[in-house]
Amino acid sequence: MILPRFDYEAPTTVEQAAALLAQAGAEAAVLAGGTDLLVKMKRGAAHPRLVVSLRRIEGLDRVEPTDGGGLRIGPLVPMERLARSPLLSGPWVGVAEGAGSVGGPLIRNRATIGGNIVNGRPCADGVPPLTVLGATLRLEGPDGTRVVDLDGFITGPGRTSIRAGEVLTAIDLPAPPPGSGSAYLKITRRAAMEVTIVGCGASVELDPDRRTVRKARLVFTSVAPVPLRVKEAEREVEGRAPDDSVLRAAGAAARRATKPIDDQRAPAEFRSEMVDVLARRALRLALDRAGWRAQR
Repeated sequence: MILPRFDYEAPTTVEQAAALLAQAGAEAAVLAGGTDLLVKMKRGAAHPRLVVSLRRIEGLDRVEPTDGGGLRIGPLVPMERLARSPLLSGPWVGVAEGAGSVGGPLIRNRATIGGNIVNGRPCADGVPPLTVLGATLRLEGPDGTRVVDLDGFITGPGRTSIRAGEVLTAIDLPAPPPGSGSAYLKITRRAAMEVTIVGCGASVELDPDRRTVRKARLVFTSVAPVPLRVKEAEREVEGRAPDDSVLRAAGAAARRATKPIDDQRAPAEFRSEMVDVLARRALRLALDRAGWRAQR
């Protein structure tokens, strides 16, 4: 497969990139890692007249702490580096797990977290662990800067709420409260290079006694047209001591709330069963990491 002809620009500032994208409109495409865009172009599924690379813009490939104890992730950070970052430990380890589960090593060394988000794929492994941790997105464009929640940013398969000319310049994670934990688990047919059948990101925040859940978040991939947050399951856990019966109730609620489809990778019934299983497993792992203490 050969790439079609296109114009190429590699601006050195966000402002230049935004101007190029705004001028070209729907005929422009952003190039970050290229693992999705270039494949689509070779297959004839994407036909941009202009490709705007972000690679020469400084500061978009960093992971760094922010004032107040949060974390800022640049959109050009490769998945492999994100998976291995020492900053993504403790309460943030679910983000590293999501990044580390994308494709194989060659893909992870090119694929970026920004592309994983902006491509809007329902099976994006990077999105659930960021969403459950309250990530926000910094978007810069011709009309200035917007900060939006990652939760709800993806509006359909391949669709997001990003506006014409806007560039994703940062993913921000707030400081985790004490007694926080996260996890990301997925089901595939192979250990690598396989699209996710079902994925689940979970986070919990415990009360000071470490016995009761103050807040819980669950987000699934590959079970809906968008990465799906399941508030019904979260409510089954919040305000309770998370024993086995509570986790079973959360898993059952998650299964009822999702409507997976049959496809070549797995039947809908199998996906529904795995939603239940992964909800319980991911919550249990997040609880253990948060320092949960069972009642005795």
